[in-house]
Amino acid sequence: MINGIKKEQSWITLVIIKESTKSFIRHNNFEMSVALASYGFFSIIPLLFFVAYLLGGYTVFSHQATDGIENLMSHVFLNLNGFTIKEFYFPASYRITWGVVSLSMIFVSFMSVSDSLRTAFLKVFNITQEISFLGMQLINITSTFFILTLFVALVAGEMTYNFYVRPFIEGIFSKNSWDILASFIVTSICMVTVYVVFTPAKLKTRHIITVSVITAILLVVMKSLFTRFLSFNPDYGVAFGSMKIFFIMIIWVYYCFLVILFGAEIIVNIEKREVLLLKKLFLGAEHAGGIPEKFINRYIKVYNKGDVVFSEEENGDAMFFVMSGIVNISRKNKVIRTMKTGDYFGEMSMLLDAPRTATVRVLEHHTRLVVISRENFETILRESPEIVIAILKEMALRLKSTNESI
Repeated sequence: MINGIKKEQSWITLVIIKESTKSFIRHNNFEMSVALASYGFFSIIPLLFFVAYLLGGYTVFSHQATDGIENLMSHVFLNLNGFTIKEFYFPASYRITWGVVSLSMIFVSFMSVSDSLRTAFLKVFNITQEISFLGMQLINITSTFFILTLFVALVAGEMTYNFYVRPFIEGIFSKNSWDILASFIVTSICMVTVYVVFTPAKLKTRHIITVSVITAILLVVMKSLFTRFLSFNPDYGVAFGSMKIFFIMIIWVYYCFLVILFGAEIIVNIEKREVLLLKKLFLGAEHAGGIPEKFINRYIKVYNKGDVVFSEEENGDAMFFVMSGIVNISRKNKVIRTMKTGDYFGEMSMLLDAPRTATVRVLEHHTRLVVISRENFETILRESPEIVIAILKEMALRLKSTNESI
């Protein structure tokens, strides 16, 4: 039994990953990540200056703030060998360089990232929001405020760690193992925040945590591999001269957004995994045969010979797929069609929200019918053009058969 459950879960996981990859390509998220990387790089850096300004208001905190930013960037981004120490210490120490206008411009610049990321998530979730311009800007301001708060909290946490926790941790963990663990923890927190703030649909907490852990693992592993690559290829990006470090950061930010959007695709497909599996019924026997028996049994109703599935004039709120057995479809006591394994029926009255126009009676004992709800079927049609075409062809053949019998 345990092996059966593991096999079913593995199969569902593979289906989700496969469908997430397809939808990732279909939504052209590579191009979207390029735009997000452009906005993100030129907004995140000023945002970190902003954090340095907020936390480095006193001389005694300036070094601590820049150390905290350096550690945060090494956990979430790449180890830039003191880059942030040099770049952020000046604005943290000399507050005269800042003003309301410059701080407002930084905040507004990051709002463009919020707007672009939210647009990307709406596309991934296939949701259209009718919100006014002012309403959308209010949402962007709120999202930006949450991200800014997250950055401040993480940097403050890094400062606290450096001052109070590091002496104890370094005596327990090796530096490399702790860096990996810390990177995973910080990145997971960031991913949870991103998905909670920018996801346009209500999601289950366990799904958000699961995908956040997956994306954190992808980012931490790639960060380690990319760091090794740079150590073996120190001249990578040298063509950009003094801008080399910015080029490397843009590449990394691009990869981060790729992973974030792929994680969003996984969330969507986890939420609609029932649809992903049920739609295989409409793709032919070779696809339906791969569905685990334990999963499909959740949607199966078993009928015996003589049972009536539904009658004329009943409300139609579901359709049926014949997994095994035979049923007759009759109208006014006249049989008009016989349905066998692989056939489906009841979709018209369900889609039109109209009364049933026929009666369906079972002809064999232990006939197994998969019950598909209106919501699941509409999702299948909305996201699977090949199934829409197949159903239209089937409807045309049925109409032709009916006309010939008349």
